[in-house]
Amino acid sequence: MRLLLAATILSLGAIAACSADKSANNAADASAASTADTAGDIAVDSAQVILDRHVAEMKAGNLEGVMADYADDALVIAPQGIVPGEANVAGFNVFDGKANISKLFAVLTNKDNAAGMASMTVTYEPKGSDATLMHWVQFKGTPQELSGSDVFVIRNGKVISQTVLVNPPAASK
Repeated sequence: MRLLLAATILSLGAIAACSADKSANNAADASAASTADTAGDIAVDSAQVILDRHVAEMKAGNLEGVMADYADDALVIAPQGIVPGEANVAGFNVFDGKANISKLFAVLTNKDNAAGMASMTVTYEPKGSDATLMHWVQFKGTPQELSGSDVFVIRNGKVISQTVLVNPPAASK
């Protein structure tokens, strides 16, 4: 029950963050590729740097590289059907913690998904100080085209939450 509640709260929080005022986006866009962590003056990569690295590691099929940017207690919510998650929440699977999240990305980075990952193009839409939408398309312009958007919440240089949303297939003409 606690996991269900946490998933619901994080999902709603990510959605609320995505509807943040456009003026907050301007501040996020103006940030440099690396920022200083105020507590320790440690360089922390920006969301764009982290997500560019995430996409590059996905395309390379490098599971360790993908997982390097996730917090140990991160949460990923993904549609059913990719791999079984810890909990089924309204048609989505919940992956709680880095060890469980790696099960999802082990499937997405395997050789069976290499062509889709290699064809993937992305655009980013910052939403406030710690949320970013990543719009993606695989096999663009082909009958296999697949697209969606992921909502990332990144704090202190680590992904703490990701919600994967896959668009329904285009209707055949």
